[in-house]
Parts: sequence; structure tokens; C-alpha cells
Amino acid sequence: MPDQYRFPSLTVRGREFRWGSRTFVMGIVNATPDSFSGDGLGTDAEAAAALAKGMEAGGADWIDVGGESSRPGAEELDPAEEARRVVPVIEAVRAVTNLPISVDTYHASVARAALHAGADAINDVWGLRHDPAMPRVAAETGAVVVAMHNQRGRQFHDVVGDIRSGFEATLALCTKHAITGDRLILDPGFGFGWTPEQNLEMLRRLGELRSLGLPLLVGTSRKSTIGHVLGGAPVGERLEGTAATVALSIANGADIVRVHDVPEMVKAARMSDAVIGRGPMVPATVTATIALGSNLGDRLANLRAATRMLGERGIRVVARSSVWQTAPVPADQPPYLNAVVRAETRLAPPELLAALKDIEHALGRRPERRWGPRPADLDILFYGDQRVSLPGLEVPHPRILERNFVLAPLSEVLPGVLPLLATTAAAALAAVGDEGLAHHSAL
Repeated sequence: MPDQYRFPSLTVRGREFRWGSRTFVMGIVNATPDSFSGDGLGTDAEAAAALAKGMEAGGADWIDVGGESSRPGAEELDPAEEARRVVPVIEAVRAVTNLPISVDTYHASVARAALHAGADAINDVWGLRHDPAMPRVAAETGAVVVAMHNQRGRQFHDVVGDIRSGFEATLALCTKHAITGDRLILDPGFGFGWTPEQNLEMLRRLGELRSLGLPLLVGTSRKSTIGHVLGGAPVGERLEGTAATVALSIANGADIVRVHDVPEMVKAARMSDAVIGRGPMVPATVTATIALGSNLGDRLANLRAATRMLGERGIRVVARSSVWQTAPVPADQPPYLNAVVRAETRLAPPELLAALKDIEHALGRRPERRWGPRPADLDILFYGDQRVSLPGLEVPHPRILERNFVLAPLSEVLPGVLPLLATTAAAALAAVGDEGLAHHSAL
């Protein structure tokens, strides 16, 4: 998933949000007397600070402070009153935590005051489209922007199509005002102008919004759709329903979940991350170096197909050499084409070797005489900087420094000192010579 992001990470107050590494949890602090969820603290800054501190202890990565109820039918609050509510709360929260703080507002004057009080981000439920001055505030302050699509008052055509159209309008404003994409987070707007059925469809189709290349925030916590599905469950009985929507949002591509019940939803997020293959339970990524060869059939097509198949198996190619041709050994077979790729993988060495053998088989390789012709030959040259010695697998490959057809492409993707070998590929190539070696094409 990380390669799907236009910008791999966001850093706020020294805290890195590396998108795709795990799900981040945003805790809600309501400085309102009339929150739909029943947790409004009004202007009690001390209580808000205590709540935020407890959320941090419970695993929150971010605190979101709002001063106006966004429940359906709520009247727009005067910006001066909204600022009177949120500014003291943000000041109090900032005094007890270094977590990023966003202000949930669509009024430019409130956003500016909140940022001055210690907030880092603007969470605008109208995607910068309600107050004409809001894009300018975001641009001038350099604030992070959480931009939501709000369907209220808009004609419905298609759930994802309408969200995408709203995002495109917001992104056009960002371009106009030089708000860079590396500080943008998108929220599809669960519960804002949708029927319960449309909200559920939004979660099912959330993955379709990944093509925008920006991180997604989803806020389902305690909302009326959950009560509707659960037979009219009141706000206080929506915890399990919220957990289900959090888990499914994560499975379908959410990067941040905005919640009231932080400790419980942190656990739901961690479990969901483990199931989908991210978070602390996932093995660290290792960069492996893999040799590719072919001398049967359409040799270049075989090499390119093998490179593609690596990606299909979750082995992400990050660098590739050009293709080199060499005379065969022994000589009673067609010439070889050879290349080398570097790829990021979470597979352990035996699992990676099994994946390479699977690719060889898919391309038509079958048991044959040793050193015989083959449509595909894939070998692990290096596995990070680790030495591996297992039955059928030695890494670094024991004959790397003897083979010019490996050293030539290897020098293109690993120009420095080779892991564990104390020499460069170029130096080793000069030692063995380039007889029978010819540059062929791009991979």
C-alpha cells in the first residue's frame, strides 16, 4: 500500500505519520454543549485537557477539537462564539500534550485563532468551500488540512462519484492557493448528507478513493447510521457498531479513524492492521537483490513478465538494471539475457525463494539438466545485509563475484560496496573481465 501515496508521510510536531504503515487514531474533544454524541464539555478547558491526556494514554495519535455541533439540523454558530469555546480548550490541551491538534471548523477566523492558540491543522467539514477566506488561512499558516466532502444540500448521483467530485473541487482550491498535497488528508464525509444505505455503500467502496493518492480519514463514531442498523440503538449503545465500522474502514483503505472511544478503537485498529498486513505485527521490510535470466522463448518478455510477477506477489521492485546478453555455458544452447532488480519485501528468505520458484514455474521452467536452457531463472543475490545459509539457499549468492553477467547489471543497481563482500560490482567486473558480455536493452 505505501506506494499508492503521492506523499509517503506527514510530520507534525516531530511525529511522523507514515501512510500505510499502520492506522492512526484521532480522538474527539467536543467543546460544545449540544454534541450529538452526548460528550460535549462546553468551555470546561480543564475537563477537555484531562480528556485529551487520557486519550493520549489510551493510544490516540491526534486530538480533534470542535466547538460547533455538526449534527443534522444544527444551526450555524456565530464564529465569535465558536472561537470563544475552542481557543481556551486548545490552549489547555496544548499545555498537556504534544500530540497534533486539529480544530474542527469551517470558519476562517476561528481556524486562524485556533492555530495561534496551538492547533496544527484545520479539519473543515466543507472541504475549504464554505468560507472563501479559509483556503487563504490554510495557505498562509502552512496548516495541515483535513478536507471533508459534505453532501448536505447537494444533488445525489453516485456515492463515490459525488465524493470524488467534491474532492476535486477542494483540490482545485488547494492548487489555486498553493496548498501543497503533502499536508492534505481527505475525509469522504460519513454521515454528512447521506442516507444510512449510502453511508454503508461509502464504506464498502472506500477503496475506490485510494486512486487519489492521498491519505483517507473516516469518522463513523457513534453516528446515527450505526443506531439505525442496530434497531434504534441510542448513542451510548453504539460502541460495538462503531468498532465494526472502524475495522471495515481500515480493511477498505482508511489511514486515520476519528473516534470518541479511543482505547477501544485503538484495539480495533491494531487488530484490523494485523489482519490486513500492516502495523507492528508485520515483519519489517527488507530490500532484496534478485538476478533474472532467460534463454528460452521470448527472453526479454520473460524477464519483463518476471519483474511484473514480483509485484503481483507483494515484492515491490524499486530499482532495475538494463538487460545484458551473454554467451551460454555450456555452449549448446541459446544466449542468455540477464538483469538485476532490487525489491522491497516482507517475506523471509525461504518464502522469497519459494515465490521466485513459483514465478519460474509460471513462466514455463520445469526440472531439467543442471546449467541447461530455461525460460526463467531467478536467484537471490542479497537479502538486505543479512547472511543466509539454509539447505538450497546461500546468500550472498556464492558465485556473484565470478559471473560478469551478474556483475554488469548489479553495478547499475548497487554501485557502492556490496553487502558482506567488501568490494564493488564494478571492481569485481574489472577483475573477471567482460568477455562475451553485451548491453542489450532496457528491462
